[in-house]
This record gives sequence, structure tokens and C-alpha cells, in this order.
Amino acid sequence: MRFQSRSAFGWPASAAGRANPTKGLVIHYDGSNQGLARKAHSACVSYWKSTRSFHMGASRGWADIGYSFGACPHGYVMEGRGLGRVQAAQPGGNSTWYSVTLMSGPGEDPTPEQINAVRELRAWLMGKGVAGAVRGHRDFISTSCPGDKLYKLVKDGTFAKAPSEEDDMPEYVSVGIDEPIDLPPGQWVTVAWGKEYSDRDHHHWNEGGTTFVVGPARYGCTANVRIDGLAPGTELQARVIEVAEDGSKTEPGPIAEYTASQGATFLHYNLAADTVNSKFRVRFQVIHYGTETGRITSGSAKAFVWPT
Repeated sequence: MRFQSRSAFGWPASAAGRANPTKGLVIHYDGSNQGLARKAHSACVSYWKSTRSFHMGASRGWADIGYSFGACPHGYVMEGRGLGRVQAAQPGGNSTWYSVTLMSGPGEDPTPEQINAVRELRAWLMGKGVAGAVRGHRDFISTSCPGDKLYKLVKDGTFAKAPSEEDDMPEYVSVGIDEPIDLPPGQWVTVAWGKEYSDRDHHHWNEGGTTFVVGPARYGCTANVRIDGLAPGTELQARVIEVAEDGSKTEPGPIAEYTASQGATFLHYNLAADTVNSKFRVRFQVIHYGTETGRITSGSAKAFVWPT
């Protein structure tokens, strides 16, 4: 299952109340055509974030995005309220069923990857003691949701079939900084991760090393660091790089820009989805354009990895 957690979107833990849904999974849709299947996955991430903003805004005023999960056309399961939370999705079943929206409208057919993502989510929930039943939103109240196309797949058992075996649960990497790292001006500094919290599959090759994902793989990652000693207003950048094992080639990833604040500066870097080639390693770098030498005093990185 290609899973993107709340932290990948920069969200804290859900503020929704606790619950123990065990009856199954409820299918939802957006209500208007979104066209996400024709766009890059970054559009799905933007959609997910804007949906949460709308649900928590003045017109709804909810504690969080309404759904437990989303399933995008590219086959990703995206965490909403997540496990063990009351939803604002299907009245009469918000505390007893989990919910998933396919982020689509009435004129859109789900992609094969999207259908399989729902199947994978269902199988994953069943592994946590949730029943395998699948329902549509309209089974709870009078509504058009999840639309005729999706509801047909609910009724004919399409979503209740076993998932394909092409994608397993991702490998999970979680590492941290164990000692301060000097950050001189005008130089890209590669962060070394001296703490290893989770790395069953050995992406973080050695304690204190800089690598936290090894190719070939698809991956998504976040990195958070605290920097001290910079003057307010100092410009900073962060990026991931993919480095050949023999050191012969380096491929820079997307750059994020920041500005130093009064006191400590906190950088949150998020790369929702990318690929790394065989015999390349993923690392994280920071640079600033001030005049003093700063210090990275703490931080962590997390990654979900699907080897290819």
C-alpha cells in the first residue's frame, strides 16, 4: 500500500475525538468532477490539503478533514483523520465505520490504481480487526454520494476483492540527529543522522550516516530540523539529493525556501512522492545565505519506501 501519513502534509495529530470503528469501510466521492487522474500526484496532495481547510473553515467548522482516508487516482492512500477517530463523513456510522473518499465526481470512473488502493486499505484495516464490509455513503442517509459509478462497484463487490500483490506496505525509515552540526554560510551541508528509530530494511546504512533511503525505489519523505545562531531574516534553503554509491553523480531534488526567525529557526521539508534509481542514495541538505555560522541542533527525517 502506497501510504502518505498526515506528517507528509505537515499536519499534527487529528483533534477529532477517539473512536473504535470496526464494522467496515464506507465509500465517498467529492460531488464534483476533479480531473485528478489527468494531473500529477502533487495535484492530489493540493486537493487533500484544500479539502481539510474547507472542512475546518467557517462553513463547516469541523475539528479536522471529515474522512478517515482518501484514495487518489495514482494509487496512494492518503491519511485523513486516520485510525481510531470519529469522522464527519456518514451520519449514523461516524464512530463505527471507517471512511474513504475517492476524490472524484459523478462523471469520473475510478482508475485501476484507485480501486486497488481501496482494496489495499480494506485489507490493511481487516488486519487491525475491522470487518471487511464495504458500504456507500447513501446506505446511511439520503444522498447522491458516492455517485452511481462508485456505488455500482460497492454493490457488485469490486472494492471487497483482494488487492493485487504488486504493491506491499511501504518500508518505514525514521532517523534523527544526535549531535549539533555546523552550518557555515553559503555551503550545502548534508545532515548526518546519528539516531535510528526505525529501519528494519536497512536504508540508513550506518549509524551516523547521511543516507536514509536506498534505490531503486519510490518514496516520500519529511525532514524537520532546528537551526540556532542565525540572524532574523537570513534566507535558507533545504533539499534532498540523490547520490550515486560510487560518488560519481549527484542529482538535486526540489528546493524549499525559508527565512530565519527570532531565536531558533525550524525547517519543515516535505517531498510527497519521488523515485530514486538503482545504486543511488537519498540524503538531506541545508544551506543559508547569512554571514554567521549557524548550528543544526536537532532534527529528524521519516520516509515511506516502496522498493522497485
